[in-house]
Amino acid sequence: MSANEDKYHKSYWMGAVLIALILFAYYFFTWRNAYNFRAAMDVCTKPFCDLADYYYPMGEAVFQTKLPVEGFVYSPFIAILFAAFPLFGFDASLILWGVLQILFIILYLFAFRQLVPAKLPLQLLFVVLALSSFPLLHNFKWGQVGVLYTISILGTILFLERNQFAFAATLLAFAVSFKFFPIFFILPFIFRRDVRFLLYAAVACGLFLIIIPGLLLGIDGLLSFYSALFDSYRHFDWVMTSYNSQFFPHVMLRMAGATGLDHAMLRLAISADFDLDTYFQTLRGIAYGLAALNMGLVFLIQRAHLPNANLWSVHILFLSIPFLLPTSWPVDLVYLPFGQALLVWKILEGDKTLSWRHPLPARKAASLLLLTSIIISNIVFFNLIGNRTIYGSVGFVFWADLLLLIVSYMEILPIILRQVRSMSIGNFFSSAIERRAYNDTR
Repeated sequence: MSANEDKYHKSYWMGAVLIALILFAYYFFTWRNAYNFRAAMDVCTKPFCDLADYYYPMGEAVFQTKLPVEGFVYSPFIAILFAAFPLFGFDASLILWGVLQILFIILYLFAFRQLVPAKLPLQLLFVVLALSSFPLLHNFKWGQVGVLYTISILGTILFLERNQFAFAATLLAFAVSFKFFPIFFILPFIFRRDVRFLLYAAVACGLFLIIIPGLLLGIDGLLSFYSALFDSYRHFDWVMTSYNSQFFPHVMLRMAGATGLDHAMLRLAISADFDLDTYFQTLRGIAYGLAALNMGLVFLIQRAHLPNANLWSVHILFLSIPFLLPTSWPVDLVYLPFGQALLVWKILEGDKTLSWRHPLPARKAASLLLLTSIIISNIVFFNLIGNRTIYGSVGFVFWADLLLLIVSYMEILPIILRQVRSMSIGNFFSSAIERRAYNDTR
């Protein structure tokens, strides 16, 4: 390591520690103690509620019942991992889980440093955004797994950059073994026809989802676990009534209720055979349509051979979560500060590998939207609102995601269009010009 690199690393970590101390001082001034923090963030005031209510009981029961406990929604592989906690006892497990949460937050900071070649001020800006992000703090309050699979997906990109395909595929399969929806992050590699990675990913998913739990639980136990798990998914209608859901249709229904539009819909239902279920189905169709549009953008990113194509593809897929996942809790959007800092870097420093920038008015508009996204997903704004039900019901985390998605389109789509104009349509969609190695994306 050179003297300049050593100085940079010391400056970064000194700055990161100072930022953490300042933010923790603000948190102490705001909440005074951990109980008040938990009470302000959401219902349930126990430490790491999800560990206490679901993960620890699942670990105790997995080899006895071979069935998910009520409320447990992850794969049998994850249930088997949680079986380690009862070996330590509940109190020790709380401490261990807290240490793991902090470790993965540190890995989150590390992932940004490795994936985004931003200068020191923007690296420290990400530290501020991450440690003051409402979704990340919400994840920590619940002791949720959102940060675990978010880091796993980002780690997939990091290991791919180093041509370590087996490790990359293992991390993606680990993410999939939680809530299953991370399987969508395989799409960039399907679009780029990366057969080697797809084979590694298929093997890793097979190991985590079928072979390992099948060996430990038995085939009958495995099938019973999955049968009970998927049956529980069919009874998730209660999610519609939760103010925490940031799923696009749920946010729209809550907004309609807040403005009295639900009464207008009711009158329309009486007069024109229109019901609220039809309204919801329409909103869900729009959500899935927007998600499909985002996947189309990922396809174009890969076919246009954009530099850092996999990072930008994963970025778009993360922002698609509120249009794909019917729950879409804030903990599922832990990625937001990463995406915000990524776009700040793109707008302010400029991705030198993307030789195009907006004219000044467009940059100002993009910057304003990005700044709004940062503000409304930040814990300071949450505290100014002062009511978790209002904050969740309005869907501020969803709106932050949507604004970030709009800015992403503003930044990425013009570059793709320039690529299309520079080559024939046939060549653009042809596999003959596929890159021969992953590093060519950079």
